[in-house]
Amino acid sequence: MLSPALSGAARPRPSANTPRAPSARRRRSSWQDDATPLLPVRAVQQPSDPVNPDDNSALANVTNALLYGVINSILTIPCMYGYAAIIFSHPDFASFMPALSKLVMFSSVVHQVMFTLLSSLPFAIGQVQDAGLIFLSAIASSICASLGESVPLEAKVTTVVVTIGLATAALGVCLVLLGRFKLAGLVSYLPMPVVGGYLAYIGLFCLYAGLSLSTGLVINDLTSLLQALDADHLVLSLPGLLGGVLLLLVSQRCESSFALPACILGLPLVFYALLPLFGASLDDARAAGWVAPSTPPAGFLQMWDLFDFAQVHWAQVPRQVTTWLGMVFVVSFSSCLDVAAIEMDMGRQLDINHELASVGWSNVVSGLLGGYTGSYIFSQTIFTYRSKTNSRVVGACVIVAEFAIVLLPLSVMSFVPRFFFAATLIFIAIDLLVEWLVHVYHKILPREYVVLWLSFVAINWVSLELGMLLGIGFAILNFMLGYAEVRVVTRKSRRSAAVRKLAARTLLAHKRDSIVYLELYGYLFFGSSVQILQGVQKEVHVRKAVGGASDNGSDSAAATGFAAALAGRIQRS
Repeated sequence: MLSPALSGAARPRPSANTPRAPSARRRRSSWQDDATPLLPVRAVQQPSDPVNPDDNSALANVTNALLYGVINSILTIPCMYGYAAIIFSHPDFASFMPALSKLVMFSSVVHQVMFTLLSSLPFAIGQVQDAGLIFLSAIASSICASLGESVPLEAKVTTVVVTIGLATAALGVCLVLLGRFKLAGLVSYLPMPVVGGYLAYIGLFCLYAGLSLSTGLVINDLTSLLQALDADHLVLSLPGLLGGVLLLLVSQRCESSFALPACILGLPLVFYALLPLFGASLDDARAAGWVAPSTPPAGFLQMWDLFDFAQVHWAQVPRQVTTWLGMVFVVSFSSCLDVAAIEMDMGRQLDINHELASVGWSNVVSGLLGGYTGSYIFSQTIFTYRSKTNSRVVGACVIVAEFAIVLLPLSVMSFVPRFFFAATLIFIAIDLLVEWLVHVYHKILPREYVVLWLSFVAINWVSLELGMLLGIGFAILNFMLGYAEVRVVTRKSRRSAAVRKLAARTLLAHKRDSIVYLELYGYLFFGSSVQILQGVQKEVHVRKAVGGASDNGSDSAAATGFAAALAGRIQRS
């Protein structure tokens, strides 16, 4: 959702006044060319050219759309394998990864089909998205841990894929209802610092997954990360780390539309070019850990063998409700931000409720077909829009490319170096961590920044669901502290419209400084009671009585009594 090229859910950066400003998170236009498409929209012809200009224009448009479809396919396909590694990070899934990876790819095909058909944006790119990945991973790991070692692996996998499919479909129904009843604004109540902490956690989890892909180890927390610090595993991790940094630098500093796709394709090509130079074969690379071991390929039909409903442990489904609720809020929030960011970049208003319903229907169909949560990929949608490619041919090209991978009768992971997929995940990880833990400091208030870090630490320290609840608690506390500091008591100057005699006017003029008119506004609650009491006492000066008498004794008593009574009333309420 979040890298300059491979995602989009949280692409915008937050501002001080909004949950996340849709126009932010674009440090530069990176590899996007804002000015012109890769191919000219209209061919230049000589006056005597008998060819119809409209035919040349249509051909150029189709060719340009196909070219951008290929570029988008290059950007999305490697990412799906990385996402599969995140969702199915539990060791029980290791022997099923060829089929599970194709299931994630097939889910992206379904999402792209739905967005191409339903979205009001003909250039829309919709894929499995990183906003819901951690929740899906939490569901998968929770089911495996709950079933224990006594349950066969096939039953665990079946239970997981069925539960995730149902969760995705139910999420889609919620999104459709939110869009149908125009309730998209409700999701904005999720505090931005909590979302920022979650997005930073996604970045850290992508880093773990990238290192796990590079080394073949199971790395999902700081403790398991320590096992990757020996010399052999560090050597295996280094190309993925360097590749991730390279992709990030290219995405930020290169203006050419070809730069990032070329860099992504170049990583495995360089690897295969170096193999003969070192006198090594592909089998030698597998033995050394650079390529995953050869596994039997999973065909399209074998992918559906994962769904053996007779082996599903249905009691596990309701146990994932709390995780599912968190996923609904986060994915809804992320999808609304995607649409808002696209809307701002295009400079025209979109129907957010309609687009949210489109995202919902896409998730409904994906879930019913055993797929995973998805949404708009903001960066690639805007990338295609800026190319002036206003055509659904781009989406169709992505569909064909991804579906070809699904039908391909081989395991891609057994032929492509591990660090290639790791680099795409580490690319996203570095971008997210730097964005939400460092750069965001200048975009939000200091106390919100503290809440963001506390949410990030809480999610890592306890669990995803409890950590987000704690983050919401921190955000509520921050709101109360901030609201208690708002000035509630304001002194106003008031003039009566009554007509009085000279003596009364003279007396009022003499006593004018002793008359105080205080205006109280805002919601009064216990957190502001002390401030109100201090404000009243500051404006109403109480003179000490001398010799048992005071020239304003009754007024002083009234002022003090009013302040105390007001504060007491607020505290009781």
